[in-house]
Amino acid sequence: MNRKKPADVSKSVIYGIHPVLETLKAGKRRVEEIYSAREDSLDEGISALIKEKTIPVTQVPQAQLLAVAGSPHHQGLAARVGPFPYADLEDILSPRLPATGPILLLDEVQDPANLGNILRAAECLGAEALVLTKDRSVPITAVVEKAAAGASAHIAVARVVNLVRAIEMLKASGYWVYGTAPEAKASLYDLELKGQLAFVLGSEGKGMRRLVREKCDQLVVVPMSGKTASLNVSQVATILLAESLRQRLEKPITDRSDRS
Repeated sequence: MNRKKPADVSKSVIYGIHPVLETLKAGKRRVEEIYSAREDSLDEGISALIKEKTIPVTQVPQAQLLAVAGSPHHQGLAARVGPFPYADLEDILSPRLPATGPILLLDEVQDPANLGNILRAAECLGAEALVLTKDRSVPITAVVEKAAAGASAHIAVARVVNLVRAIEMLKASGYWVYGTAPEAKASLYDLELKGQLAFVLGSEGKGMRRLVREKCDQLVVVPMSGKTASLNVSQVATILLAESLRQRLEKPITDRSDRS
């Protein structure tokens, strides 16, 4: 391992064992250098991938890695990487095999922890992709990737200027679009959630914007029975995805061609 002083990586860094490992495994993003402050050996899987991809490893003290990562939660490992590889929505919707899971559209979600948790749930529970807004929304950052535990390396993420237009594109491609709203009449557990479908989740506090809400085919609510009756957006996303996965494994699809 090298022991040189690392370059300034403050604007192009991921940190934590899982984000680094999963980025290496996915192979979709350039990894330029690994920084390690670990006293023990690197994980065997990480070491093998580093050797295979001939990535230089620089050994640094803990204090220096903290400066590089910008977070105390680096787990002794960080990497200098290329830009996050956002997908184009057109490519996600291009002719392909039948959808394996729903698409999530996030209407101005701003909390990095929420986005990271949604990414993790989406990848683990078989979502096809995430769609984010470019404005007033958190992008994929090192904080988001750490919260996602590396899941961001394995799922397509698109950013769009106009979420209403994105919903229209999904509909034109055969997707049925559910919006989530606490005042909705339809319970999640009364719906059939199989085939090409999408869920729209609103931002923390404000929920979906009016025009976005109006473009959804149907509004749905996650029923609750507690005294607080409140779930954050990442928890709602997890419940939606879990129920969708359960139904894809167990129930037949019905025709949703009539939007009237």
